[in-house]
Amino acid sequence: MPSIRFTASVVIAAAGSLALTACGTQTSSSTSTTPVGSQVSASPARQPTEKQFLDLLDKFARPCSPDTPSGSGAAPDPGALPGGIPSGAAPRTDKPAGTPDANGDIPIPVDESGEIPDRPMRSGPPQEVELGEIEKCAAAKHAEHLTTGAAGEPHTTYSKLQHTIIAAGYPTDRIHKMPDLGGDPRARVDLRFMGSGIAVEVIGTTTGVIAEPFGAPEDENVSVTEVRRKPNLDAPSS
Repeated sequence: MPSIRFTASVVIAAAGSLALTACGTQTSSSTSTTPVGSQVSASPARQPTEKQFLDLLDKFARPCSPDTPSGSGAAPDPGALPGGIPSGAAPRTDKPAGTPDANGDIPIPVDESGEIPDRPMRSGPPQEVELGEIEKCAAAKHAEHLTTGAAGEPHTTYSKLQHTIIAAGYPTDRIHKMPDLGGDPRARVDLRFMGSGIAVEVIGTTTGVIAEPFGAPEDENVSVTEVRRKPNLDAPSS
């Protein structure tokens, strides 16, 4: 996964505590029929900003890229980007248009810069793709981050699962609901960015979550919900 050049530090402003309690002295004239504890509910997860999300991607991608300078904020090496020219390599040069070749013919120049090769017709759902080593490293860090943040708490509803994923730093437009798996809520988090194919499947359990990274096609017109996963023989049974 290409390194994302944003400042890694994220400053989260400390908001004042808004504690709304129902404590107080009830009088004999109280006619409230509200059950005890019904006024206490989990506050909605704070939606991360786009910058906070990009900083999270950078936080996990940076240590997986040994050639990436830490904290420099410098522009990325073009050789590190898909299709880039490695440092020190001379750019490709072609003869000027209209120059005769060895046979005396003048070739017609063809601009291939924006040419998109024909793609075969897709039949059936898109398949899971193999991640590169750097992507596997970053994906594992995202999975660990999600698992650690949910440890010890039951996640038996989708709303609780979504709440935890948002609280971990992932915006709602990156979280996609999936059909339950054996009665357990399930979501997929789309982490594709700048040519990366990282996605994570998150399944709620009674003691936390199971987070499984996988590869999705780079084409973001393909939803991660459509990707057919490869059978995982080592996956824990639900």
